[in-house]
Amino acid sequence: MTLQRELFQFVFDASSLINIERNRKIGKLRRAKGAVLIPEKVAKEVNMPNSPLHRFINRYPQVVTPFQANEEEVYLKVRSQIGIDDGEAAAIAVALKRSLPLVIDDMKGKNKSENHGIKTLGWQDFIGQAS
Repeated sequence: MTLQRELFQFVFDASSLINIERNRKIGKLRRAKGAVLIPEKVAKEVNMPNSPLHRFINRYPQVVTPFQANEEEVYLKVRSQIGIDDGEAAAIAVALKRSLPLVIDDMKGKNKSENHGIKTLGWQDFIGQAS
């Protein structure tokens, strides 16, 4: 990954992180760690003991971010919508407020994100860019 790409961050939803783990692409995620931003609520969803994602999050805690400014307010509004879970709502709020693209594979969450004007991509697109 080039330095220029490392300066740009991507917010991750649990669905994309789980797919990266299932497809054994954590190494590529590790190499692109400077571009990875995981909301705390998403980190809690995917941080199963002894899993590759658990090891990644523990080794690179700087990739996990708490809410800033009024992101929690946006999170609560998004979370109140039917079919959106905690992690998706947190990822959408962070991506929206920080004007960052969202790596998400869940179609309902992807559609909701795009309705808010958030640029989205799937895990394979991110991994392809990170190669």
